[in-house]
Amino acid sequence: MLLALAAALLAALSVAGYGALARSRRWLAEPTARGAHAAPTPSGAGLALFLAVAAALLPGDVVPGPYALPLALALGLALVGFIDDLRHLSAGLRLGVYAAAALVGTGWLVAGGGPVGLLAWLPLAFAVLAFTNFFNFMDGIDGLAALQGLSAAAVGAWLAQEAGASSAYVALCLALAGAHAGFLLYNRPPAKLFMGDAGSVPTGFLLALLAVAGPWREGLAVACWPILLALFVSDAGLTLLFRVLRRAPLAEAHRDHLYQRLARRWGSHGRVDGLFLAVQWGWLTPLAWLAAREPSSGWAFLGLAYAPVLVGMVKYRHLQ
Repeated sequence: MLLALAAALLAALSVAGYGALARSRRWLAEPTARGAHAAPTPSGAGLALFLAVAAALLPGDVVPGPYALPLALALGLALVGFIDDLRHLSAGLRLGVYAAAALVGTGWLVAGGGPVGLLAWLPLAFAVLAFTNFFNFMDGIDGLAALQGLSAAAVGAWLAQEAGASSAYVALCLALAGAHAGFLLYNRPPAKLFMGDAGSVPTGFLLALLAVAGPWREGLAVACWPILLALFVSDAGLTLLFRVLRRAPLAEAHRDHLYQRLARRWGSHGRVDGLFLAVQWGWLTPLAWLAAREPSSGWAFLGLAYAPVLVGMVKYRHLQ
């Protein structure tokens, strides 16, 4: 808990400093067709967020061996995302960097796993790459991505601790949760600054890698993390599927996600964030806990988690 509080404090301080610098340098996100803000707002604060994660962990050597590489990869993605927030890198270059990080990260994870690890490597890398992009897609209104990072990492730390996971794994989860809590001081509606790709990409990447490492290395039930990430997976996945079915250009900026539709319909980012929190903590978190307690019934709890979420998203997919 002290680690999470330290990460929150460091993030609050570093993000505040970044905000002042960004305003003086005019590092601003201009309103776009996909975005949900009407005025230029400082972006790229995710770099400060992840520097806070590292600062909370490294001085005490909390994450020395096993999780140093994932943290280093996330910091690299934060730097690339920061450059993209300022200079707008090509989609091909970004995807190549994300794919390389996913391959290296999952390669580290399955190393020593023999034939099973080798067979699992590419599918796991694809899953990490997919969720990295999904998380980026879902960072479109104030507070939502930070709330997912905070909620999933905090509950992941709790469940991992209960499962007897390594202190390094739990520490990384706690630092990630705490840093997002500190960032939320400036990103809650109405947001004073945005994490940008510098925050959404490494957050999605780390959450995906933690989700894979949980059952692969730490004894956590397979279903726990997919349940905790169900809202983002469902909204991003279904939106992508519907766009493919109607042959919409996949590289084109859009506002088709359900969370964006709800924000427009309600005229409020805060109400969407409130709905997210209600479902995340009132429905998904208890199911993740049950899946951790009864791993043999994990697939049943996974189905219970996704079924109403998917039905609701399909039902309201025509909202404007």
